[in-house]
This record gives sequence, structure tokens and C-alpha cells, in this order.
Amino acid sequence: MTTVTDTTDIEFQRRLGRTYKRTSIIMGVIGMFVLGIPLGIAAFIYARKAETQGVKATAGIVLAVMDIVLAIVFLVVLKPFNI
Repeated sequence: MTTVTDTTDIEFQRRLGRTYKRTSIIMGVIGMFVLGIPLGIAAFIYARKAETQGVKATAGIVLAVMDIVLAIVFLVVLKPFNI
């Protein structure tokens, strides 16, 4: 049997999870343009936090991985040009 306190706690966790999800997506999108590796790692951490709160954060995880991979590819491609 759930009480009012349990329902409020569950709703708080969901709200917190949605905030983490939103933060991971924002960091993932910004990471496409600047600071890919640090923002990708941060986006991945926030997406995992959202999933521990019971909120699916697939978009945040995908954007985080894309940030990290694209930043590494970008560094490897520009390394011969000493940029």
C-alpha cells in the first residue's frame, strides 16, 4: 500500500530524472560543436543518472557517445595538419 509520502517521493525521483535527461541532451547537443569529449562524458553521466531514477535517456546516451567519437575522429584527422 502506497502512502502520500511514497507517491511524493516517487514523483520527485521522476522529476529529478527528467531534469537529468534534459541536461544530458543539452550537453550532448552543445558538445557537438565545442568541448566534445568533456561534454560527452558529462552528458553520459547525466543520462545514466536519469536512468537510475527510472527515466529513459536513450537520446542523451546516443548524443554523448557521438560527441566522444566525433571529437576523437576530429582530433585524429587534424593531427597531421598540426592544428
